[in-house]
Amino acid sequence: MNVIFIVIFLASVILITFFDPELALKSMTDGAMKAVTLSLTLTAVYAVWSGVNEVAEKSGITEKIAKLLSKPIDKLFSNPDMKTKKQLSLNISANLFGLGGIATPAGINAAELLSEKGNNDGMDTLFVLSATSIQILPTTVIALRQQYGSVSPSDIFLPTLLSTLVSTLVGLTLLKLSKKFRRKQR
Repeated sequence: MNVIFIVIFLASVILITFFDPELALKSMTDGAMKAVTLSLTLTAVYAVWSGVNEVAEKSGITEKIAKLLSKPIDKLFSNPDMKTKKQLSLNISANLFGLGGIATPAGINAAELLSEKGNNDGMDTLFVLSATSIQILPTTVIALRQQYGSVSPSDIFLPTLLSTLVSTLVGLTLLKLSKKFRRKQR
């Protein structure tokens, strides 16, 4: 995939340099400025939520979230141990708040723990939940909309909630159906 992007980038630079050399440098510097601005915006959002996550971890809130999500996690992931539940609950709660970048490390840790236990069904479920993730508060998208001057950046709240809810339900349903189908074939 990286090769494809490099080829597209190089072809674009060569074409724009050939047809409008003055625009080439301006386009590249404008693009770089936008990339840096976007990176700083997202870094600020993630820094705040990482701090909140760290405070929650040290204050025991994550343990309480793990206990609160314990029954759904047990049902979805076939009764994982407490360490795995904690990572799963961190992943799920970060995804609920639209913080995929924060959810990723907990998701990787949870996947490793599930893999160590040989819980392949749990890993499949984690993949589906991470890919579809119900978002109660799409924080990252709201921050981006605010960054780019949206009049009301939080207007996406309800459509995001509904679409992620539907995608998660469809994903989990398809996963369950495929598991049944695979078991019948054995």
